[in-house]
Amino acid sequence: MSLMAERRGWQNCPGAARPELEVNLCCGRALIDSEAKEDIRTLVRQGLNWPDVLAIAERHRLSPVVYEGIAGAAQDLVSPEQLNALRKATAPSTAAGMALVRELLRLHHAFEAAEIPAVPYKGPLLAWVAYGSFIRREYQDLDFAVPQKCIPDVVALLKNEGYSPQFDARETHAGKDGGAPGQYAFLSHPQEILVEIHTERTLRYFPVPIDWQDLSSRLATVEIGGQRLRTFSIEDTLVMLCVHGAKHFWERLGWVLDVAMLATGREVDWKFVTEIAAKMETTRVLHLGLYLANDLFGAAVPGPLLEEVSGDRGAQDLAEKVYAQYESIAVPGAGVLPRAMFRIQLRDGIGQGLRHTLRLAMSPTESDRQTVRLPRWLAPLYVLVRPWRLLREYGSGLWRR
Repeated sequence: MSLMAERRGWQNCPGAARPELEVNLCCGRALIDSEAKEDIRTLVRQGLNWPDVLAIAERHRLSPVVYEGIAGAAQDLVSPEQLNALRKATAPSTAAGMALVRELLRLHHAFEAAEIPAVPYKGPLLAWVAYGSFIRREYQDLDFAVPQKCIPDVVALLKNEGYSPQFDARETHAGKDGGAPGQYAFLSHPQEILVEIHTERTLRYFPVPIDWQDLSSRLATVEIGGQRLRTFSIEDTLVMLCVHGAKHFWERLGWVLDVAMLATGREVDWKFVTEIAAKMETTRVLHLGLYLANDLFGAAVPGPLLEEVSGDRGAQDLAEKVYAQYESIAVPGAGVLPRAMFRIQLRDGIGQGLRHTLRLAMSPTESDRQTVRLPRWLAPLYVLVRPWRLLREYGSGLWRR
């Protein structure tokens, strides 16, 4: 049995026997539990395949965390060349991250001046709130959330700020002239900074449409660089992070660490978190996220809630599927049917799961509209294009591709 499986009860993860994966986990855990530093030293002494350590860290967006963990716990056990390789792996994300911090503040000021209620979240803001540092967490774009009705104003403002929309112009007026994309993406020139705008129409992975008035009533204030930014409350952010991770099948350990760091480093009203999840029909989604965060990184989850999470057999079954994908350095390519079954199990009931999964499978996104360009009068046929595109991209999942 591996070190992590023996000490943390992670017996069901095939990847737990791989020391290169374990050291990535231990470096993340060391941010929460200093005892993990001794685990790092033990693994380094046993010998590691350093290219694999770097590859796993890159895949899971943990390069800064792994560098900090190795440098802080086992610098005397690694060669200068190995430590330099770890440091170099963090350089691109550090440089890009600081550029994004500056752009976040600039755009936030522009939105405020235009009286557009844009709420920044994830990205550098999450790094600051959850990790207390802009360089511990990797991020590659900026995320803002606005009411759908504000999208035309957002488009005009970002164009004026040097950004080009990366979506069909018809999607600007979602609900009137067409459907909404998965997100409203904008790219700046020549810096090539990506900004993603989300609305109640694009956040389709919430089973229940989000209520902007409700969310806005409990925004929290964060100060960065002398600016005061309003973002989602810790409780809302935890639920949103769990929904986002589940949307992507928790393919990256960095998303799990985000939940662990936010749950551990901030004061959380856990009763309110569970109320929000119940209202949004995402209780099992929350359970899965908290189970992974506690099991892998030791996230601080209060005893009664942890008992409830651990007693959710469905969440544990899903966690085993998540763990199975971590055994390979390559990103897994699950087929349409396994993906659908995962999403059905995520819901709080079979009926909810079937309805939500069917809605996701039949709701066209910008990718579907870019794959096949249909004239406006044939736009209703995109509901058929989407399942065809998903099958072509992921396969059925009935056999290994």
